[in-house]
Amino acid sequence: MKKVFIIFIAAVISLQARAQISNIFADQFPDSAKMRIGVVAEYGINSTAFTNQFVSKFYRGGYIDTDLKNLVLGRIRNTNRIGADVNSGVYIAIKPDSVFHNKYLSIFCSIRDRQHFDARFSKDFFKVGFYGNSQFAGEIANLNGFNLNLLRYQQLQIGLFSTKLDSSAHWGIGVSFLKGEEYTSVLAKTAELFTSEDGQYIDFNTSLQVTQSDTSHKGLGAFNGYGASVDIYFEAPFKTRLGNSKLRISVADVGLIRFNDKSLVLKQDSLFHFTGFKINSIYDLEDPTFKSASQDSIINTIAPFQKQSFSVTLPATLNLNFETQFSRRFYLTEGIRYVFNANYTLLAYIKSDFYIHPKVMISATFAYGGYGHFNYGLGVFANIGKGFLIYAGSNNVEGYIAPKKTSGQGAYISLVKNFK
Repeated sequence: MKKVFIIFIAAVISLQARAQISNIFADQFPDSAKMRIGVVAEYGINSTAFTNQFVSKFYRGGYIDTDLKNLVLGRIRNTNRIGADVNSGVYIAIKPDSVFHNKYLSIFCSIRDRQHFDARFSKDFFKVGFYGNSQFAGEIANLNGFNLNLLRYQQLQIGLFSTKLDSSAHWGIGVSFLKGEEYTSVLAKTAELFTSEDGQYIDFNTSLQVTQSDTSHKGLGAFNGYGASVDIYFEAPFKTRLGNSKLRISVADVGLIRFNDKSLVLKQDSLFHFTGFKINSIYDLEDPTFKSASQDSIINTIAPFQKQSFSVTLPATLNLNFETQFSRRFYLTEGIRYVFNANYTLLAYIKSDFYIHPKVMISATFAYGGYGHFNYGLGVFANIGKGFLIYAGSNNVEGYIAPKKTSGQGAYISLVKNFK
């Protein structure tokens, strides 16, 4: 069990910092600009249970003492979550004189590398993973509902956007071709571990499904699946008593990837009884006693993998927010965000933007939900001249300030160039 736990934590941390488009349709793409090129990098990780210090020590091989484990145990609930996203991309947006004989239509194209991880686990799962199963002697450890998803794919997107709809609304739609690189999923609807009171045997009752992409082809060049997705963006400005306002709604990554017939699928619904090894002499350790108990042989005994294709629904994101301009310098945005198919909970947020200079803005964000609890963000935008724009910040800055007590961290940076 500890090995499974190590795999899913390592999967999160091994993600390398990449990037994703933040907003092709941003207000800083003025009508006077004819083309925009952008490069964006971002990553984020959060959990309802694990602190940043715990995750860092676990990954780096640092010593996790009892106090640190107990600190995390005090945060553990019956159901716990962890999730991470690491993305990279470049894009180009062009405003030609007309598209389809419409002078308000423009086009864009982007290339992205997308990585996503999420997991849901029980309190007993953590206890078995870090304290062992002896504490459950004569009892059942409840591991039910364990779910893990790891997905990496590349995306080529093309689309249209408009700077004017009716009066001054904005909309955009993008269609993507997807190349599936890697996928792993574990879903244990039932997972109950019984340890005999004298420790002589364990019973593992499971209803388990595991799917995994072709393990013989890995890396950025691996083409293990293909698919498609759609992104939709809409923004409508209007006036309120408090000031000029905007309603924005976007739906991203609505689609799926079909992995090829070299993928692996395991379905198991049975009771596994394990009595351990009988060792008559210490010299038995030198013979093939344990050779038949490798990880692969145990799995094949319980339920062997079968090669077959399968489809994966992407973690689709819904974002809805409402922005009000209270003054020339101050903007306030309230919104919600939800990620489907990703063990995510609804995230509600408030974001304030303050222009300390016409070309420099600082922002602060407060949010609750997602893969963690409370989230605090800080960001900065700067127009540095000659069409160059910089966005940088973190949606979980608390992870860098108090790593021993917080569970989220992340960062983003974007460099954009507008051409007239």
